[in-house]
Parts: sequence; C-alpha cells; structure tokens
Amino acid sequence: MFVISCADPAPNRFILDKLIAIADSKSIEPMIAFTKCDLEQAEELAGIYRSIGITVCMVNNLTGEGAEEVRRFIDGRVTAFIGNSGVGKSSLMNSLFPQLELETAVISKKLGRGKHTTRQAQLYRLRELSPEMTGYAADTPGFSTVDTERYCRIPAGELDNSFREFSKFAEKCRFADCAHIKEKDCAVRAAAESGEIARSRYESYLRMHEEASKINDWE
Repeated sequence: MFVISCADPAPNRFILDKLIAIADSKSIEPMIAFTKCDLEQAEELAGIYRSIGITVCMVNNLTGEGAEEVRRFIDGRVTAFIGNSGVGKSSLMNSLFPQLELETAVISKKLGRGKHTTRQAQLYRLRELSPEMTGYAADTPGFSTVDTERYCRIPAGELDNSFREFSKFAEKCRFADCAHIKEKDCAVRAAAESGEIARSRYESYLRMHEEASKINDWE
C-alpha cells in the first residue's frame, strides 16, 4: 500500500514509480492511497495509475472518505503501509482503526517535509482490530529518499518488464533488445511522445535505467 499525499508534502512521482516497479518485479500487487485530498485534488495523477491497472483510492483522513475501500483491499492480505514522512500513513491507520491512536505530526515548515512519528515497523493482526477481517497490516517508518539499488535492484536490461504499460508497445519495437531510450523505431518512446504512455512514467523509467546502468551485475 503506497500512501501518497496530494500536498504537504507534494507527491514524488519518481519514488512512487520506483516502488511500483519493485512491487511488480516481485509479483506484489500494489495499491495507491492518495491522502490529504482535502488540500488539493490529484485526479490527474490518480488517472495515470488507474489507466495501467493499479487500484487507486482517494482518502480524506479528516472525514474518513475512502477508508472503506482501503479496508476491503487489505482484508485477507498482508499489507505494508509505505510512504514518505508526513504523507499520513499513521493518520490513515487511525482512520481505519481508531482504537490504535497512533501518534501523528504536522509537516515541518522549515524542512518542507514530514517528521518521523512512526519510528519502527509495527505489524497488526487485523482480526484483533476488526473481528470480521483477516490478514495483517504493518505501519512503517516514513522516509525522505529511497535507495533500493543494493537490496531491490532491477537490472537495466529487465527494467522495462516492471513498467507494465510498456509491454504492448515493446513488442512493436524494431529491435528485440530495445532499451527504449534512443533506438530507431522504438514503439515505447513513440507512445510516450504521443501520450499513450504517461510522460512522467517514461521519465521515471529513463532515470531508473540510468541509475541501474551505473551498477555492475556483481555489485
């Protein structure tokens, strides 16, 4: 469960795309919960991910809007709530299960990012929080950056497999081993230019590919 705020802090599309790519590479089903939708709408951003088959929920932790959809998704699963500091992970957990009374904090105006209120991962058995539910949910500490290259690295040559919307275009590329960067007759790049693939997603792919290309296979 990737928890992304619509504002304060602003959504980081690159981190979100990196986390989704890792989840897809591990055959983990992702869901995105956009929080703080009372501050700023994110329908355009949500539409990008809905269009590629990812479950997206718009959540308002003040009113409880969207909480029931999240409950249905996590029921019967083992779910980790992951996101930057200050996006509202603990607030969302409180909205789902008020008896938790998890500590929350406001955004640091000086730093422009969230403060760490969850300092260690905590796993909850859902049946103990809501008798009709099964599965587990983990509240995890927030982060400001994501360094995945050491433990969850996706080799550059396999990265396109973790961008699910690329597949139907990649088979039309001129070269079977097309990296979708500067090769001639690349259908993926053409789709990004035409808008069939979201430009932000393609730019995340380019950035991740550059990062992965700098790491040797034996590292």
